[in-house]
Amino acid sequence: MRNSDRRETSLTKRAVDALTPEPERYTVWDAALPGFGVRVTPQGAKIFIVKVRIGRGRSAQQRWITLGRFGPMTFDSAKAEARAALARALIGQEPDPRPTIDPLDMLTVEALCQRWLERGALRSRGAGARFGQLRSPKNILIDKGRINAHIVPLIGRVRLKDLQRRHITTMRDDIARGATKKIEYTKPRGKRVVGGGDGTATRTVRLLSSILSFGVREGLIDANPAIGVETTPDKMRTRFLSKEEAARLGEALRTAEDQGVHPYGIAVIRLLAMSGARKGEIEGLKWSNIDEGTGHIRLAMSKTGPRLIQLTEPMVAVLRSIPRVAGTEFVFPAYTLDKPFHGVPQAWKTARALAGLEDVRLHDLRHSAASFALANGVPLEVIGRLLGHRDLKTTRRYAHLADEVAKVAAEKTAAIVQDLFAGKSRPNRES
Repeated sequence: MRNSDRRETSLTKRAVDALTPEPERYTVWDAALPGFGVRVTPQGAKIFIVKVRIGRGRSAQQRWITLGRFGPMTFDSAKAEARAALARALIGQEPDPRPTIDPLDMLTVEALCQRWLERGALRSRGAGARFGQLRSPKNILIDKGRINAHIVPLIGRVRLKDLQRRHITTMRDDIARGATKKIEYTKPRGKRVVGGGDGTATRTVRLLSSILSFGVREGLIDANPAIGVETTPDKMRTRFLSKEEAARLGEALRTAEDQGVHPYGIAVIRLLAMSGARKGEIEGLKWSNIDEGTGHIRLAMSKTGPRLIQLTEPMVAVLRSIPRVAGTEFVFPAYTLDKPFHGVPQAWKTARALAGLEDVRLHDLRHSAASFALANGVPLEVIGRLLGHRDLKTTRRYAHLADEVAKVAAEKTAAIVQDLFAGKSRPNRES
């Protein structure tokens, strides 16, 4: 037994209230009722326990009983249960099966994941997140899919008290080599593809680490074994349109419109390119979100929580060209009076092919909006606000573009000064 477990005092409710967490778990025993104590975890959880011996003499076997957590269980009821357990043990009666099984000892990774989905998933996670900020249902659904597809099949049955780093690294490697890849048929005409690879493994380990951190905060485990597990850095594939490519895409959109591509798809693509918004933010837009008076699109929920998108005149012109469909609040409903709208991918595929931009993703329009803003001297902090980034570190991926803009400006400035020093004059315009 560690020295930190040999503390003894006269336990009272006030004494238990005063106990504070320390770097290591410790136990304080009651001097008035030997065997009764309270265990304090580094996260501040206080759990009543009682240590008994069944029968008398040297052959008496020792049992540890978890009574309950301080808060849900009062001090007086815990002490009363401890007295009853000690009395039963003296006459050789085995403890009741219910209290002898510590629920914390039996809790599995799968059970913790389920508890996190019920109590912790709604709140933000990640290095750039403000703790407590609400997350979108879509992101929670993605996390649930990763839990069911990767975490539960591979380590779901492992008890939390037995979970070690080796379990997590093995899970990571199994996902990376495709051990959990499969195709699920979710409905008669639908399917869900569960992928693998380094990227999926990295994102799953990060999700598990967030869930385990939740377990630490809840006092279910003392430490997060996922901390320090090596992962493959995300491949930040960032493609930007040049001015010439943007012009080609604009021409392709006009051609696609003439060819009968659904106008909703064309409109969504134009709004994405103009605003730098995310696909889901525009595709799921409601008329009630559009506030022309203040010049904003107001979203109660986005990937990073509530968000305002600047509403510009070109965007207003696109929105005004879309007829409102009776009986729906959505700007781009699935069904119109003439033909159904099946989403943006088909329209994007057609426009991309017409423009000869087969390597460009729809999401790259968001990156391109940032690059055009930088080229016009907009600071990174402002671009972060325009894109709805929660943390400036996310916007830093565009820093190299800002450096290029600064380099061009520096070259022009140096050339002007050089000419002035040489007695030459330059026209007051850009070359």
